[in-house]
Amino acid sequence: MTMEIIRNTSYLCGHFSMSDWHDFAKTLNQSGWQTDMPGADKIANDKDLYHSEFVDFIHHNPDINSKKCKSKLDGMVRYKMVVDKRISLKINDEKTVPVYVDNIRFYLAPFNIVIFSIAVHMENVDYDDMSKALLMMRDVCHLNKKNADEFIKTVIMPVFEIYVQTRGKKEVSESVDFSSDELNFHMLAKTGNKLKLFQINEIADTANLSSAKFDKMLFDMGSLLPLSDDGADNDYYNKVISEGKVALCKEWRALAMFDSFTLLSSPVDDSLRNSWITEYYGLIYTYLLFCHAFLLEYDILFRAHDCDVSKLEEDIVLLERRFSFNRFSFNYLPLEIGRALERALEVQNCLNNLHHMVAQASGVYEKDSNEKMNNVLTFLAVITTCSTIWDLFSLLDAAFTFGYDGIGFLGFRIGVCILIIMMLMVYFVFKHSHKK
Repeated sequence: MTMEIIRNTSYLCGHFSMSDWHDFAKTLNQSGWQTDMPGADKIANDKDLYHSEFVDFIHHNPDINSKKCKSKLDGMVRYKMVVDKRISLKINDEKTVPVYVDNIRFYLAPFNIVIFSIAVHMENVDYDDMSKALLMMRDVCHLNKKNADEFIKTVIMPVFEIYVQTRGKKEVSESVDFSSDELNFHMLAKTGNKLKLFQINEIADTANLSSAKFDKMLFDMGSLLPLSDDGADNDYYNKVISEGKVALCKEWRALAMFDSFTLLSSPVDDSLRNSWITEYYGLIYTYLLFCHAFLLEYDILFRAHDCDVSKLEEDIVLLERRFSFNRFSFNYLPLEIGRALERALEVQNCLNNLHHMVAQASGVYEKDSNEKMNNVLTFLAVITTCSTIWDLFSLLDAAFTFGYDGIGFLGFRIGVCILIIMMLMVYFVFKHSHKK
């Protein structure tokens, strides 16, 4: 089944961690990146539709001179590099697909998390060609110089160079073999083996599509599979459609999946498309990507040998208290989009699992601490008892003369020592049997 996509608007997203956000921002400034703060009118308009604390988090403008701000961020700080260039991707030996690269963005977030996005679009392109191009650009673990050389130089290298400068050239140079024809930028795909995808596909007409066909097209496009007229009736498909579909208008529908968010629509004007981009992608999707990245990072940290469970627990509490927005909008449609994305990215499930693991580890740690303290207290009690016995017999020795030159004194001292040794033996035998 062939279909022309009148316009595809896509954002390819990934994340990695930084050591210090001030150093990272300094590197961006020195490399020519510009801060991407919206104007006061845009922020005020957003606060008419979304809760003010959510908007302040998304459009964070830090006071870099504040001591508190120097230690951590309270929101997302945006940087942008305008690319404005058309490149070609060679999807097979005979065909190339023109792709327009709009810009690249970095989102500096709390807990030293960096989200990045690559904005591209394609016009009047066959769906099969478009899907192959998107598959190629998402797969940063297997980028072939022969087919994606322009994409690598124009898009991936600017992101990679910032990563290198903030992580150290030695660490990164060992992980990418530039002499190979196939480059592996796995450090930019910590969300998995590929970048996340937010896409808007505009086709000639959606009004005449049946509900079943609309859903199937959404599923195929979200998975970047070939379009098929065959129906789908399996547990996975039904689960994805029931949990991830947003269908409130006849002209467009959206589907949230773990690796992608796809909005399928009839052609729309620039203002509506920009509204979808600035709200659904710029506000909701980037925020949930931050939550998703936090949970992935902290799941890895929890399993490290030198894990500080108490610090992880503090950060999880901070995330939920300061940076969790369950109802971030006054309107139902953004909330429906957000809930579908939250289910698809498994944010709440991952948070619950992390809570459970940290609680278990904290319980074990507390039990070990209590056991150690009990052992110390028991040992002190034994020492105190021995000291009391010694003092008691010393008192008896002072009250009743046993004779310092005779065998009575020697027997007295030996008897006291034997009694103390027996008590110590009882203590260590009890401790050993208790461990078993």
